[in-house]
Amino acid sequence: METKLKSFISIFKDEEVKIKCIEIPIIQRDYAQGRNTKEVKRIRENFLDVLYNALTEEAKNVKLDFIYGNIDDGKLIPLDGQQRLTTLFLLHWYIAKKEDVEESQYSFLKRFTYRTRFSSHDFCEGLIKCSPDYSLPKLSDWITDQSWFMYAWENDPTIKSMLVMIDEIHYRFKEKIGIWQKLYKDENPPISFYFLPLEDMGLTDSLYIKMNSRGKPLTNFEHFKAEFEKIIKQVDEDLYKEFVKKADIDWVDMLWKYRGDDDIIDNEYMNYFRFVTEILCYLKGFKIVENDFDLANSVYGNKNKFAEENLRFLFKSIDCWNNLANIDDFFNSVFSKNQYETNKVKIFDADTNLFKRCCKRYSSLRVEERRSFTLNNILLLYGVLEYLINKSEISNDKFIERIRIIRNLVFNSSDEIRRERLQSLLIEVKDIIVEGKISIGTMSFNEIQKKEELDKLTWRKENINMVEDINHLEDHFILQGSIAIIGLEEPEKLKVRSNNFRKLFNKTINYLTISRALLSIDDYSQLASWRTLFGNENDSTWKELFTKSKQRKNFEKTQSTLLELLDSLKGDFNDYLINLVKNYLDNPSIVMDWRYYFIKYKKMRSGKSGVFYWNNKGQKPYEIIMMNTSKALNGKHWDPFLYVLYDDESLRGYFSLEEYNAPLIINKTNQKILCKNERWEIINSNGELENTIVIPQLDGTDTTDRIELLKSKLTI
Repeated sequence: METKLKSFISIFKDEEVKIKCIEIPIIQRDYAQGRNTKEVKRIRENFLDVLYNALTEEAKNVKLDFIYGNIDDGKLIPLDGQQRLTTLFLLHWYIAKKEDVEESQYSFLKRFTYRTRFSSHDFCEGLIKCSPDYSLPKLSDWITDQSWFMYAWENDPTIKSMLVMIDEIHYRFKEKIGIWQKLYKDENPPISFYFLPLEDMGLTDSLYIKMNSRGKPLTNFEHFKAEFEKIIKQVDEDLYKEFVKKADIDWVDMLWKYRGDDDIIDNEYMNYFRFVTEILCYLKGFKIVENDFDLANSVYGNKNKFAEENLRFLFKSIDCWNNLANIDDFFNSVFSKNQYETNKVKIFDADTNLFKRCCKRYSSLRVEERRSFTLNNILLLYGVLEYLINKSEISNDKFIERIRIIRNLVFNSSDEIRRERLQSLLIEVKDIIVEGKISIGTMSFNEIQKKEELDKLTWRKENINMVEDINHLEDHFILQGSIAIIGLEEPEKLKVRSNNFRKLFNKTINYLTISRALLSIDDYSQLASWRTLFGNENDSTWKELFTKSKQRKNFEKTQSTLLELLDSLKGDFNDYLINLVKNYLDNPSIVMDWRYYFIKYKKMRSGKSGVFYWNNKGQKPYEIIMMNTSKALNGKHWDPFLYVLYDDESLRGYFSLEEYNAPLIINKTNQKILCKNERWEIINSNGELENTIVIPQLDGTDTTDRIELLKSKLTI
């Protein structure tokens, strides 16, 4: 059908098309040009500037591009142009009411309405009937104060946006007169648009939604895309043509399945654009800015000497997903979710589709507090992206092997993965994926883990029959790629150790039972500065213990103790551990050192962090602080011996115990009890030492259970 140049008024006068009304359908999104966001404000001001100039200056007529829609029995349902039509409706209403024109001239406004909400529909009717006080600085205040304006309408996003736009129009046009005559004329109207009726197309709701998927409410993707096209055209005409075709057809089709609840894909489009563009910024040292327009111009504009190269990378980064038959299937073939699968890499997440998560969650690396697509996600997705771009040169088996290395490095470089290191991290990801190259001595991933990955590459070649065992071990939810705690030194034992480890740490055996069993073998703890670390009831504490670090001492002791346990396990593992602890405690010649108390009394290990503090473990091994937080002593902490007494069932209500290493208080007498290395001290209510209970020791080690000793001395 023929495209026609129309004004807002003349569209209702068209004798050929005969439009009875314009109706914004339920399926449309809300009016967005009045939203109070930085980008929308900029777009709104620019648009109103254009309209103002067209109405106040000669020879400034403006054409507002295409508006088209479906016509059903005289009802025009806009397919594209809702935002512009609504703004024109408000402008015509404002000028008509302000200049007090005859109702017959503006009655066509009654034929414009919204069906997105009843409130929006009723608000438009109310506007047409009212005549505001134009002497006020803000018409929205007058409108919301009218009896016909419902209080609940303030929650309607379309009405909120309309009120903002009315105030903006008032600000610009309140001093101008004689505008209506210009708006109302048929010949050479100051504001017009190309109107394309699509009455013969028989548009379905599905097609309507899909064609209307462009137009991001928050950043106005249509405006961004138009400006981005200009940027590309200045760089390369062929790339411009390629973008125009792909952006509206190929890429929309590919992203369509990831559309949001609003049935548009603009957020998803822009999130992925921002991801790729910021990757380029880090790789090439460009400054990242938060404004999408400025970022696009700085990275892809003709002032950037790498503009063409950057654009080609952007196109490849989108095309590579479009070339996949099914993106979900691809990710599910590479990554497993929460269980081990042969020839896949476990990423410990229920959603393996990193591309979809990026489209949904990515936010600027400059806005870290809003980031839900983590740096780990960024590095993993970039690894996948480099594979897809270079797919012809990398076999699938090589890719699975290399993305496993990336996974291992990412999950074991928590201290190294930060924004200021992203350039070197991204470079190393590309080196590993494209060339299989792991570099030592770079400021990227954890050096200890990189050395482990190099060792495993050699080990896998020499022990091909056990690759499955090592992969299965790497995919354990605690180890997450680091198998240093098992080691590669004794390959003949790896299969048994791998199986036993997975069976031991499978969530069916209580972690404190495992810890007690390990302590019955030896002191398996590690020292991180002043903190002593044990495994407790959290996965994270065991993960820390089982990952080698330059910041902690005694990893080898942890390893040797664990391996001794793994090598000895048999039968029912839970029963085996319980018997191991029982035999330790039943030993008549048992040594009652601090380990004895940690093993015997569960409440000695009540702190949530698994961290303990000894001021002088060598000289005063029984003066201990049990920490509830892992990093600082200003968090909750207790003397664990006092905590055991306080929580003893037979002494319930006898004691009180506060936090922060406070003494134990006898409720009846208000006396305080302190645990010292070789004695118990009883302090009276005046703070004076009242009594001392000496604990029998031999060479500084208890020969009598100090808990039972104190209980025997209490008068209950």
